[in-house]
Amino acid sequence: MSSIHKRKLLLLIALTTALSASLLFVSPVDAVATRNFTLDDAESLGAGELDGTMVHSDGHVTVGVSVSRIGLEGATLAYAVARADDGTLYVGTGDAGQIFRVRGDDVSVFAETGQLMVASLAISGGTLYAGTLPEGRIFKVALANGSIEELARPEGAEHVWDLVHHGGRLYAATGPEGKVFAIDAQGRVQEYFDADDTHVLSLALDGDVLYAGTSDDSLVYRLRGPGQAEVVYDFPGTEVTDIAARDGMIAVLANEMPAPRTSSTKTKTASRRDGKGRLWRVDTDGRTERLYSRDAGHFTSVAIDAQGTIYVGGGKDGQIFRVGTDRSVATWADVEERQVLAIDASGDRPVFVTGDSAAAYRTSAATPQQAVWTSKALDASFNARWGQLTWRGEGTVEFQTRSGNTEEPGDTWTDWSAASRTPGPVRSPGARFLQVRARLAGDAVIHAVQVYYLPQNQRTVITSVGLKSSSSKNRDALPDPSSSYELTWEVDNPDDDALRYRLRYRQESQRRWRAMFHEDVQHTKNTYTWDTSGLPDAWYVVEVEASDELANPEELTLRTTRRSEPLLIDNHPPRLENVAFRNGRIVGRAVDSLGPIARLEVAIDGDAWRPILSVDQLLDTADERFEAQLPPLEAGEHIIAVKATDAGGNWASAEVSATVR
Repeated sequence: MSSIHKRKLLLLIALTTALSASLLFVSPVDAVATRNFTLDDAESLGAGELDGTMVHSDGHVTVGVSVSRIGLEGATLAYAVARADDGTLYVGTGDAGQIFRVRGDDVSVFAETGQLMVASLAISGGTLYAGTLPEGRIFKVALANGSIEELARPEGAEHVWDLVHHGGRLYAATGPEGKVFAIDAQGRVQEYFDADDTHVLSLALDGDVLYAGTSDDSLVYRLRGPGQAEVVYDFPGTEVTDIAARDGMIAVLANEMPAPRTSSTKTKTASRRDGKGRLWRVDTDGRTERLYSRDAGHFTSVAIDAQGTIYVGGGKDGQIFRVGTDRSVATWADVEERQVLAIDASGDRPVFVTGDSAAAYRTSAATPQQAVWTSKALDASFNARWGQLTWRGEGTVEFQTRSGNTEEPGDTWTDWSAASRTPGPVRSPGARFLQVRARLAGDAVIHAVQVYYLPQNQRTVITSVGLKSSSSKNRDALPDPSSSYELTWEVDNPDDDALRYRLRYRQESQRRWRAMFHEDVQHTKNTYTWDTSGLPDAWYVVEVEASDELANPEELTLRTTRRSEPLLIDNHPPRLENVAFRNGRIVGRAVDSLGPIARLEVAIDGDAWRPILSVDQLLDTADERFEAQLPPLEAGEHIIAVKATDAGGNWASAEVSATVR
């Protein structure tokens, strides 16, 4: 099956629920300073759940549309909808390829196609047309009695994505060969248009003009006749998911979708990431502009009502967005299902169908029985004490809260608190997460909601203390001799407090700690240059204390310490004793106060230093004897130098004169 990500392919997969990025603004991070959640724009107010409420693009919440749900028992997905003149709805579903009829409150299976999915529907006169997959069959169904027969099976078509009936012919958008077919009443099939893309995903009819939207290149075509097409616009994105046209205006969903995912028609599950939704409008004069974009999820369906208002279905959170002629946007409806797969705005009020549990929805102008806005779970990051709940708005609004310690509210959360009509303290117990709910009446408006809280201070953990690693890749390299040592330590600072460090040290064999610097020195970096010039050579232990006192009052300050492994402090060079030239050998002794002796070298008459061995051939103690055979020397006087270097990089040298006869 093609990798196209059109809304109609959603029937083959179940989208993975993803937690959207936080849309909340909080006060600057200053440990235990009072912080707040502020929800005052369309993103933050629309990130929760809407039940009979709307979130507008200028950042306020009002009472919304009244929605009634009609479940389609036995169907997995409701994928296509067509509305008859009398208001009866016909819904194409999967995974049994059934067509449901919704007449008032009566719901029944109207026709069986025997296919996996009814992906497209169209009504003309007394006939309902149904396009299916995966065999690309087209059926006609008599509205009078539900009798069904196969009308056509266009050659090469596996998916019939969309159907439009006009002028006595049925037009079918298909894939995977990217063709539009024209079919007459007798079922005769004519290839009407062949796109370069693999799929023609959508058709839209405006008067006598037929438009087609494609995958891959994201093109919208105007079809003038068999084989006659012109490009309306080449849209950015990876597919034209759906189009709608009315009175010379075209609404186009040109989504940006991620790389294809393998899908399975048997299980209808697959790994799929959400794309980015893009709504475009092409005006009657050909002007093309992007009306609305949403990075938090792609769009699946679009429709235009008689007033020119555009309705856009989302493929992630089960929302419908209403886009006005003035480019204002409102989250118009929010349902339990994640995918709004088809919208019909041909009647007096829009209707829509959903996947991820098959249902049809009617809307009405009546005031909803309840108008409830619920925030997303607000994350304080750590256990917190709740402060004031305040809001700005007009009219009658009642607020409630509940709290818990899981990302998704569930049985372990508290019950909703008592309702309050005036700002005041949050009535839910302390926890990490909080959720706010508001009930609106009449013409009530919410402009902003704010919750104050005090997070529990978190202790910083020092994970390591030691000397800064050498950048040399030579494992035999010795450090440059220096009495300055670069100390470094790693910390895990959960709440990003400003930290102050105190450093202490002692010899490994001692118990008394000494401060590295005075108390009035406020050290805040996690590195320190330690001057050890006044210390005797020895093994030392360093202790680092991390305190968040700079960000917290004394009674809430937390401190933690960690000690280093013993560190070698060696600032004094070794001594060379009894160095002499005997019988062609250089002999002597290298002694260090701490050791070990790390390197012995010899140079003759100012030539390069060359390594020599100790008597036991191991350099592993602070006292090493050496008797090194020198190369044959020419007759005359020579200067022989010996250098001893300890593990700290400190070195000493000595010279002897040797006369060779």
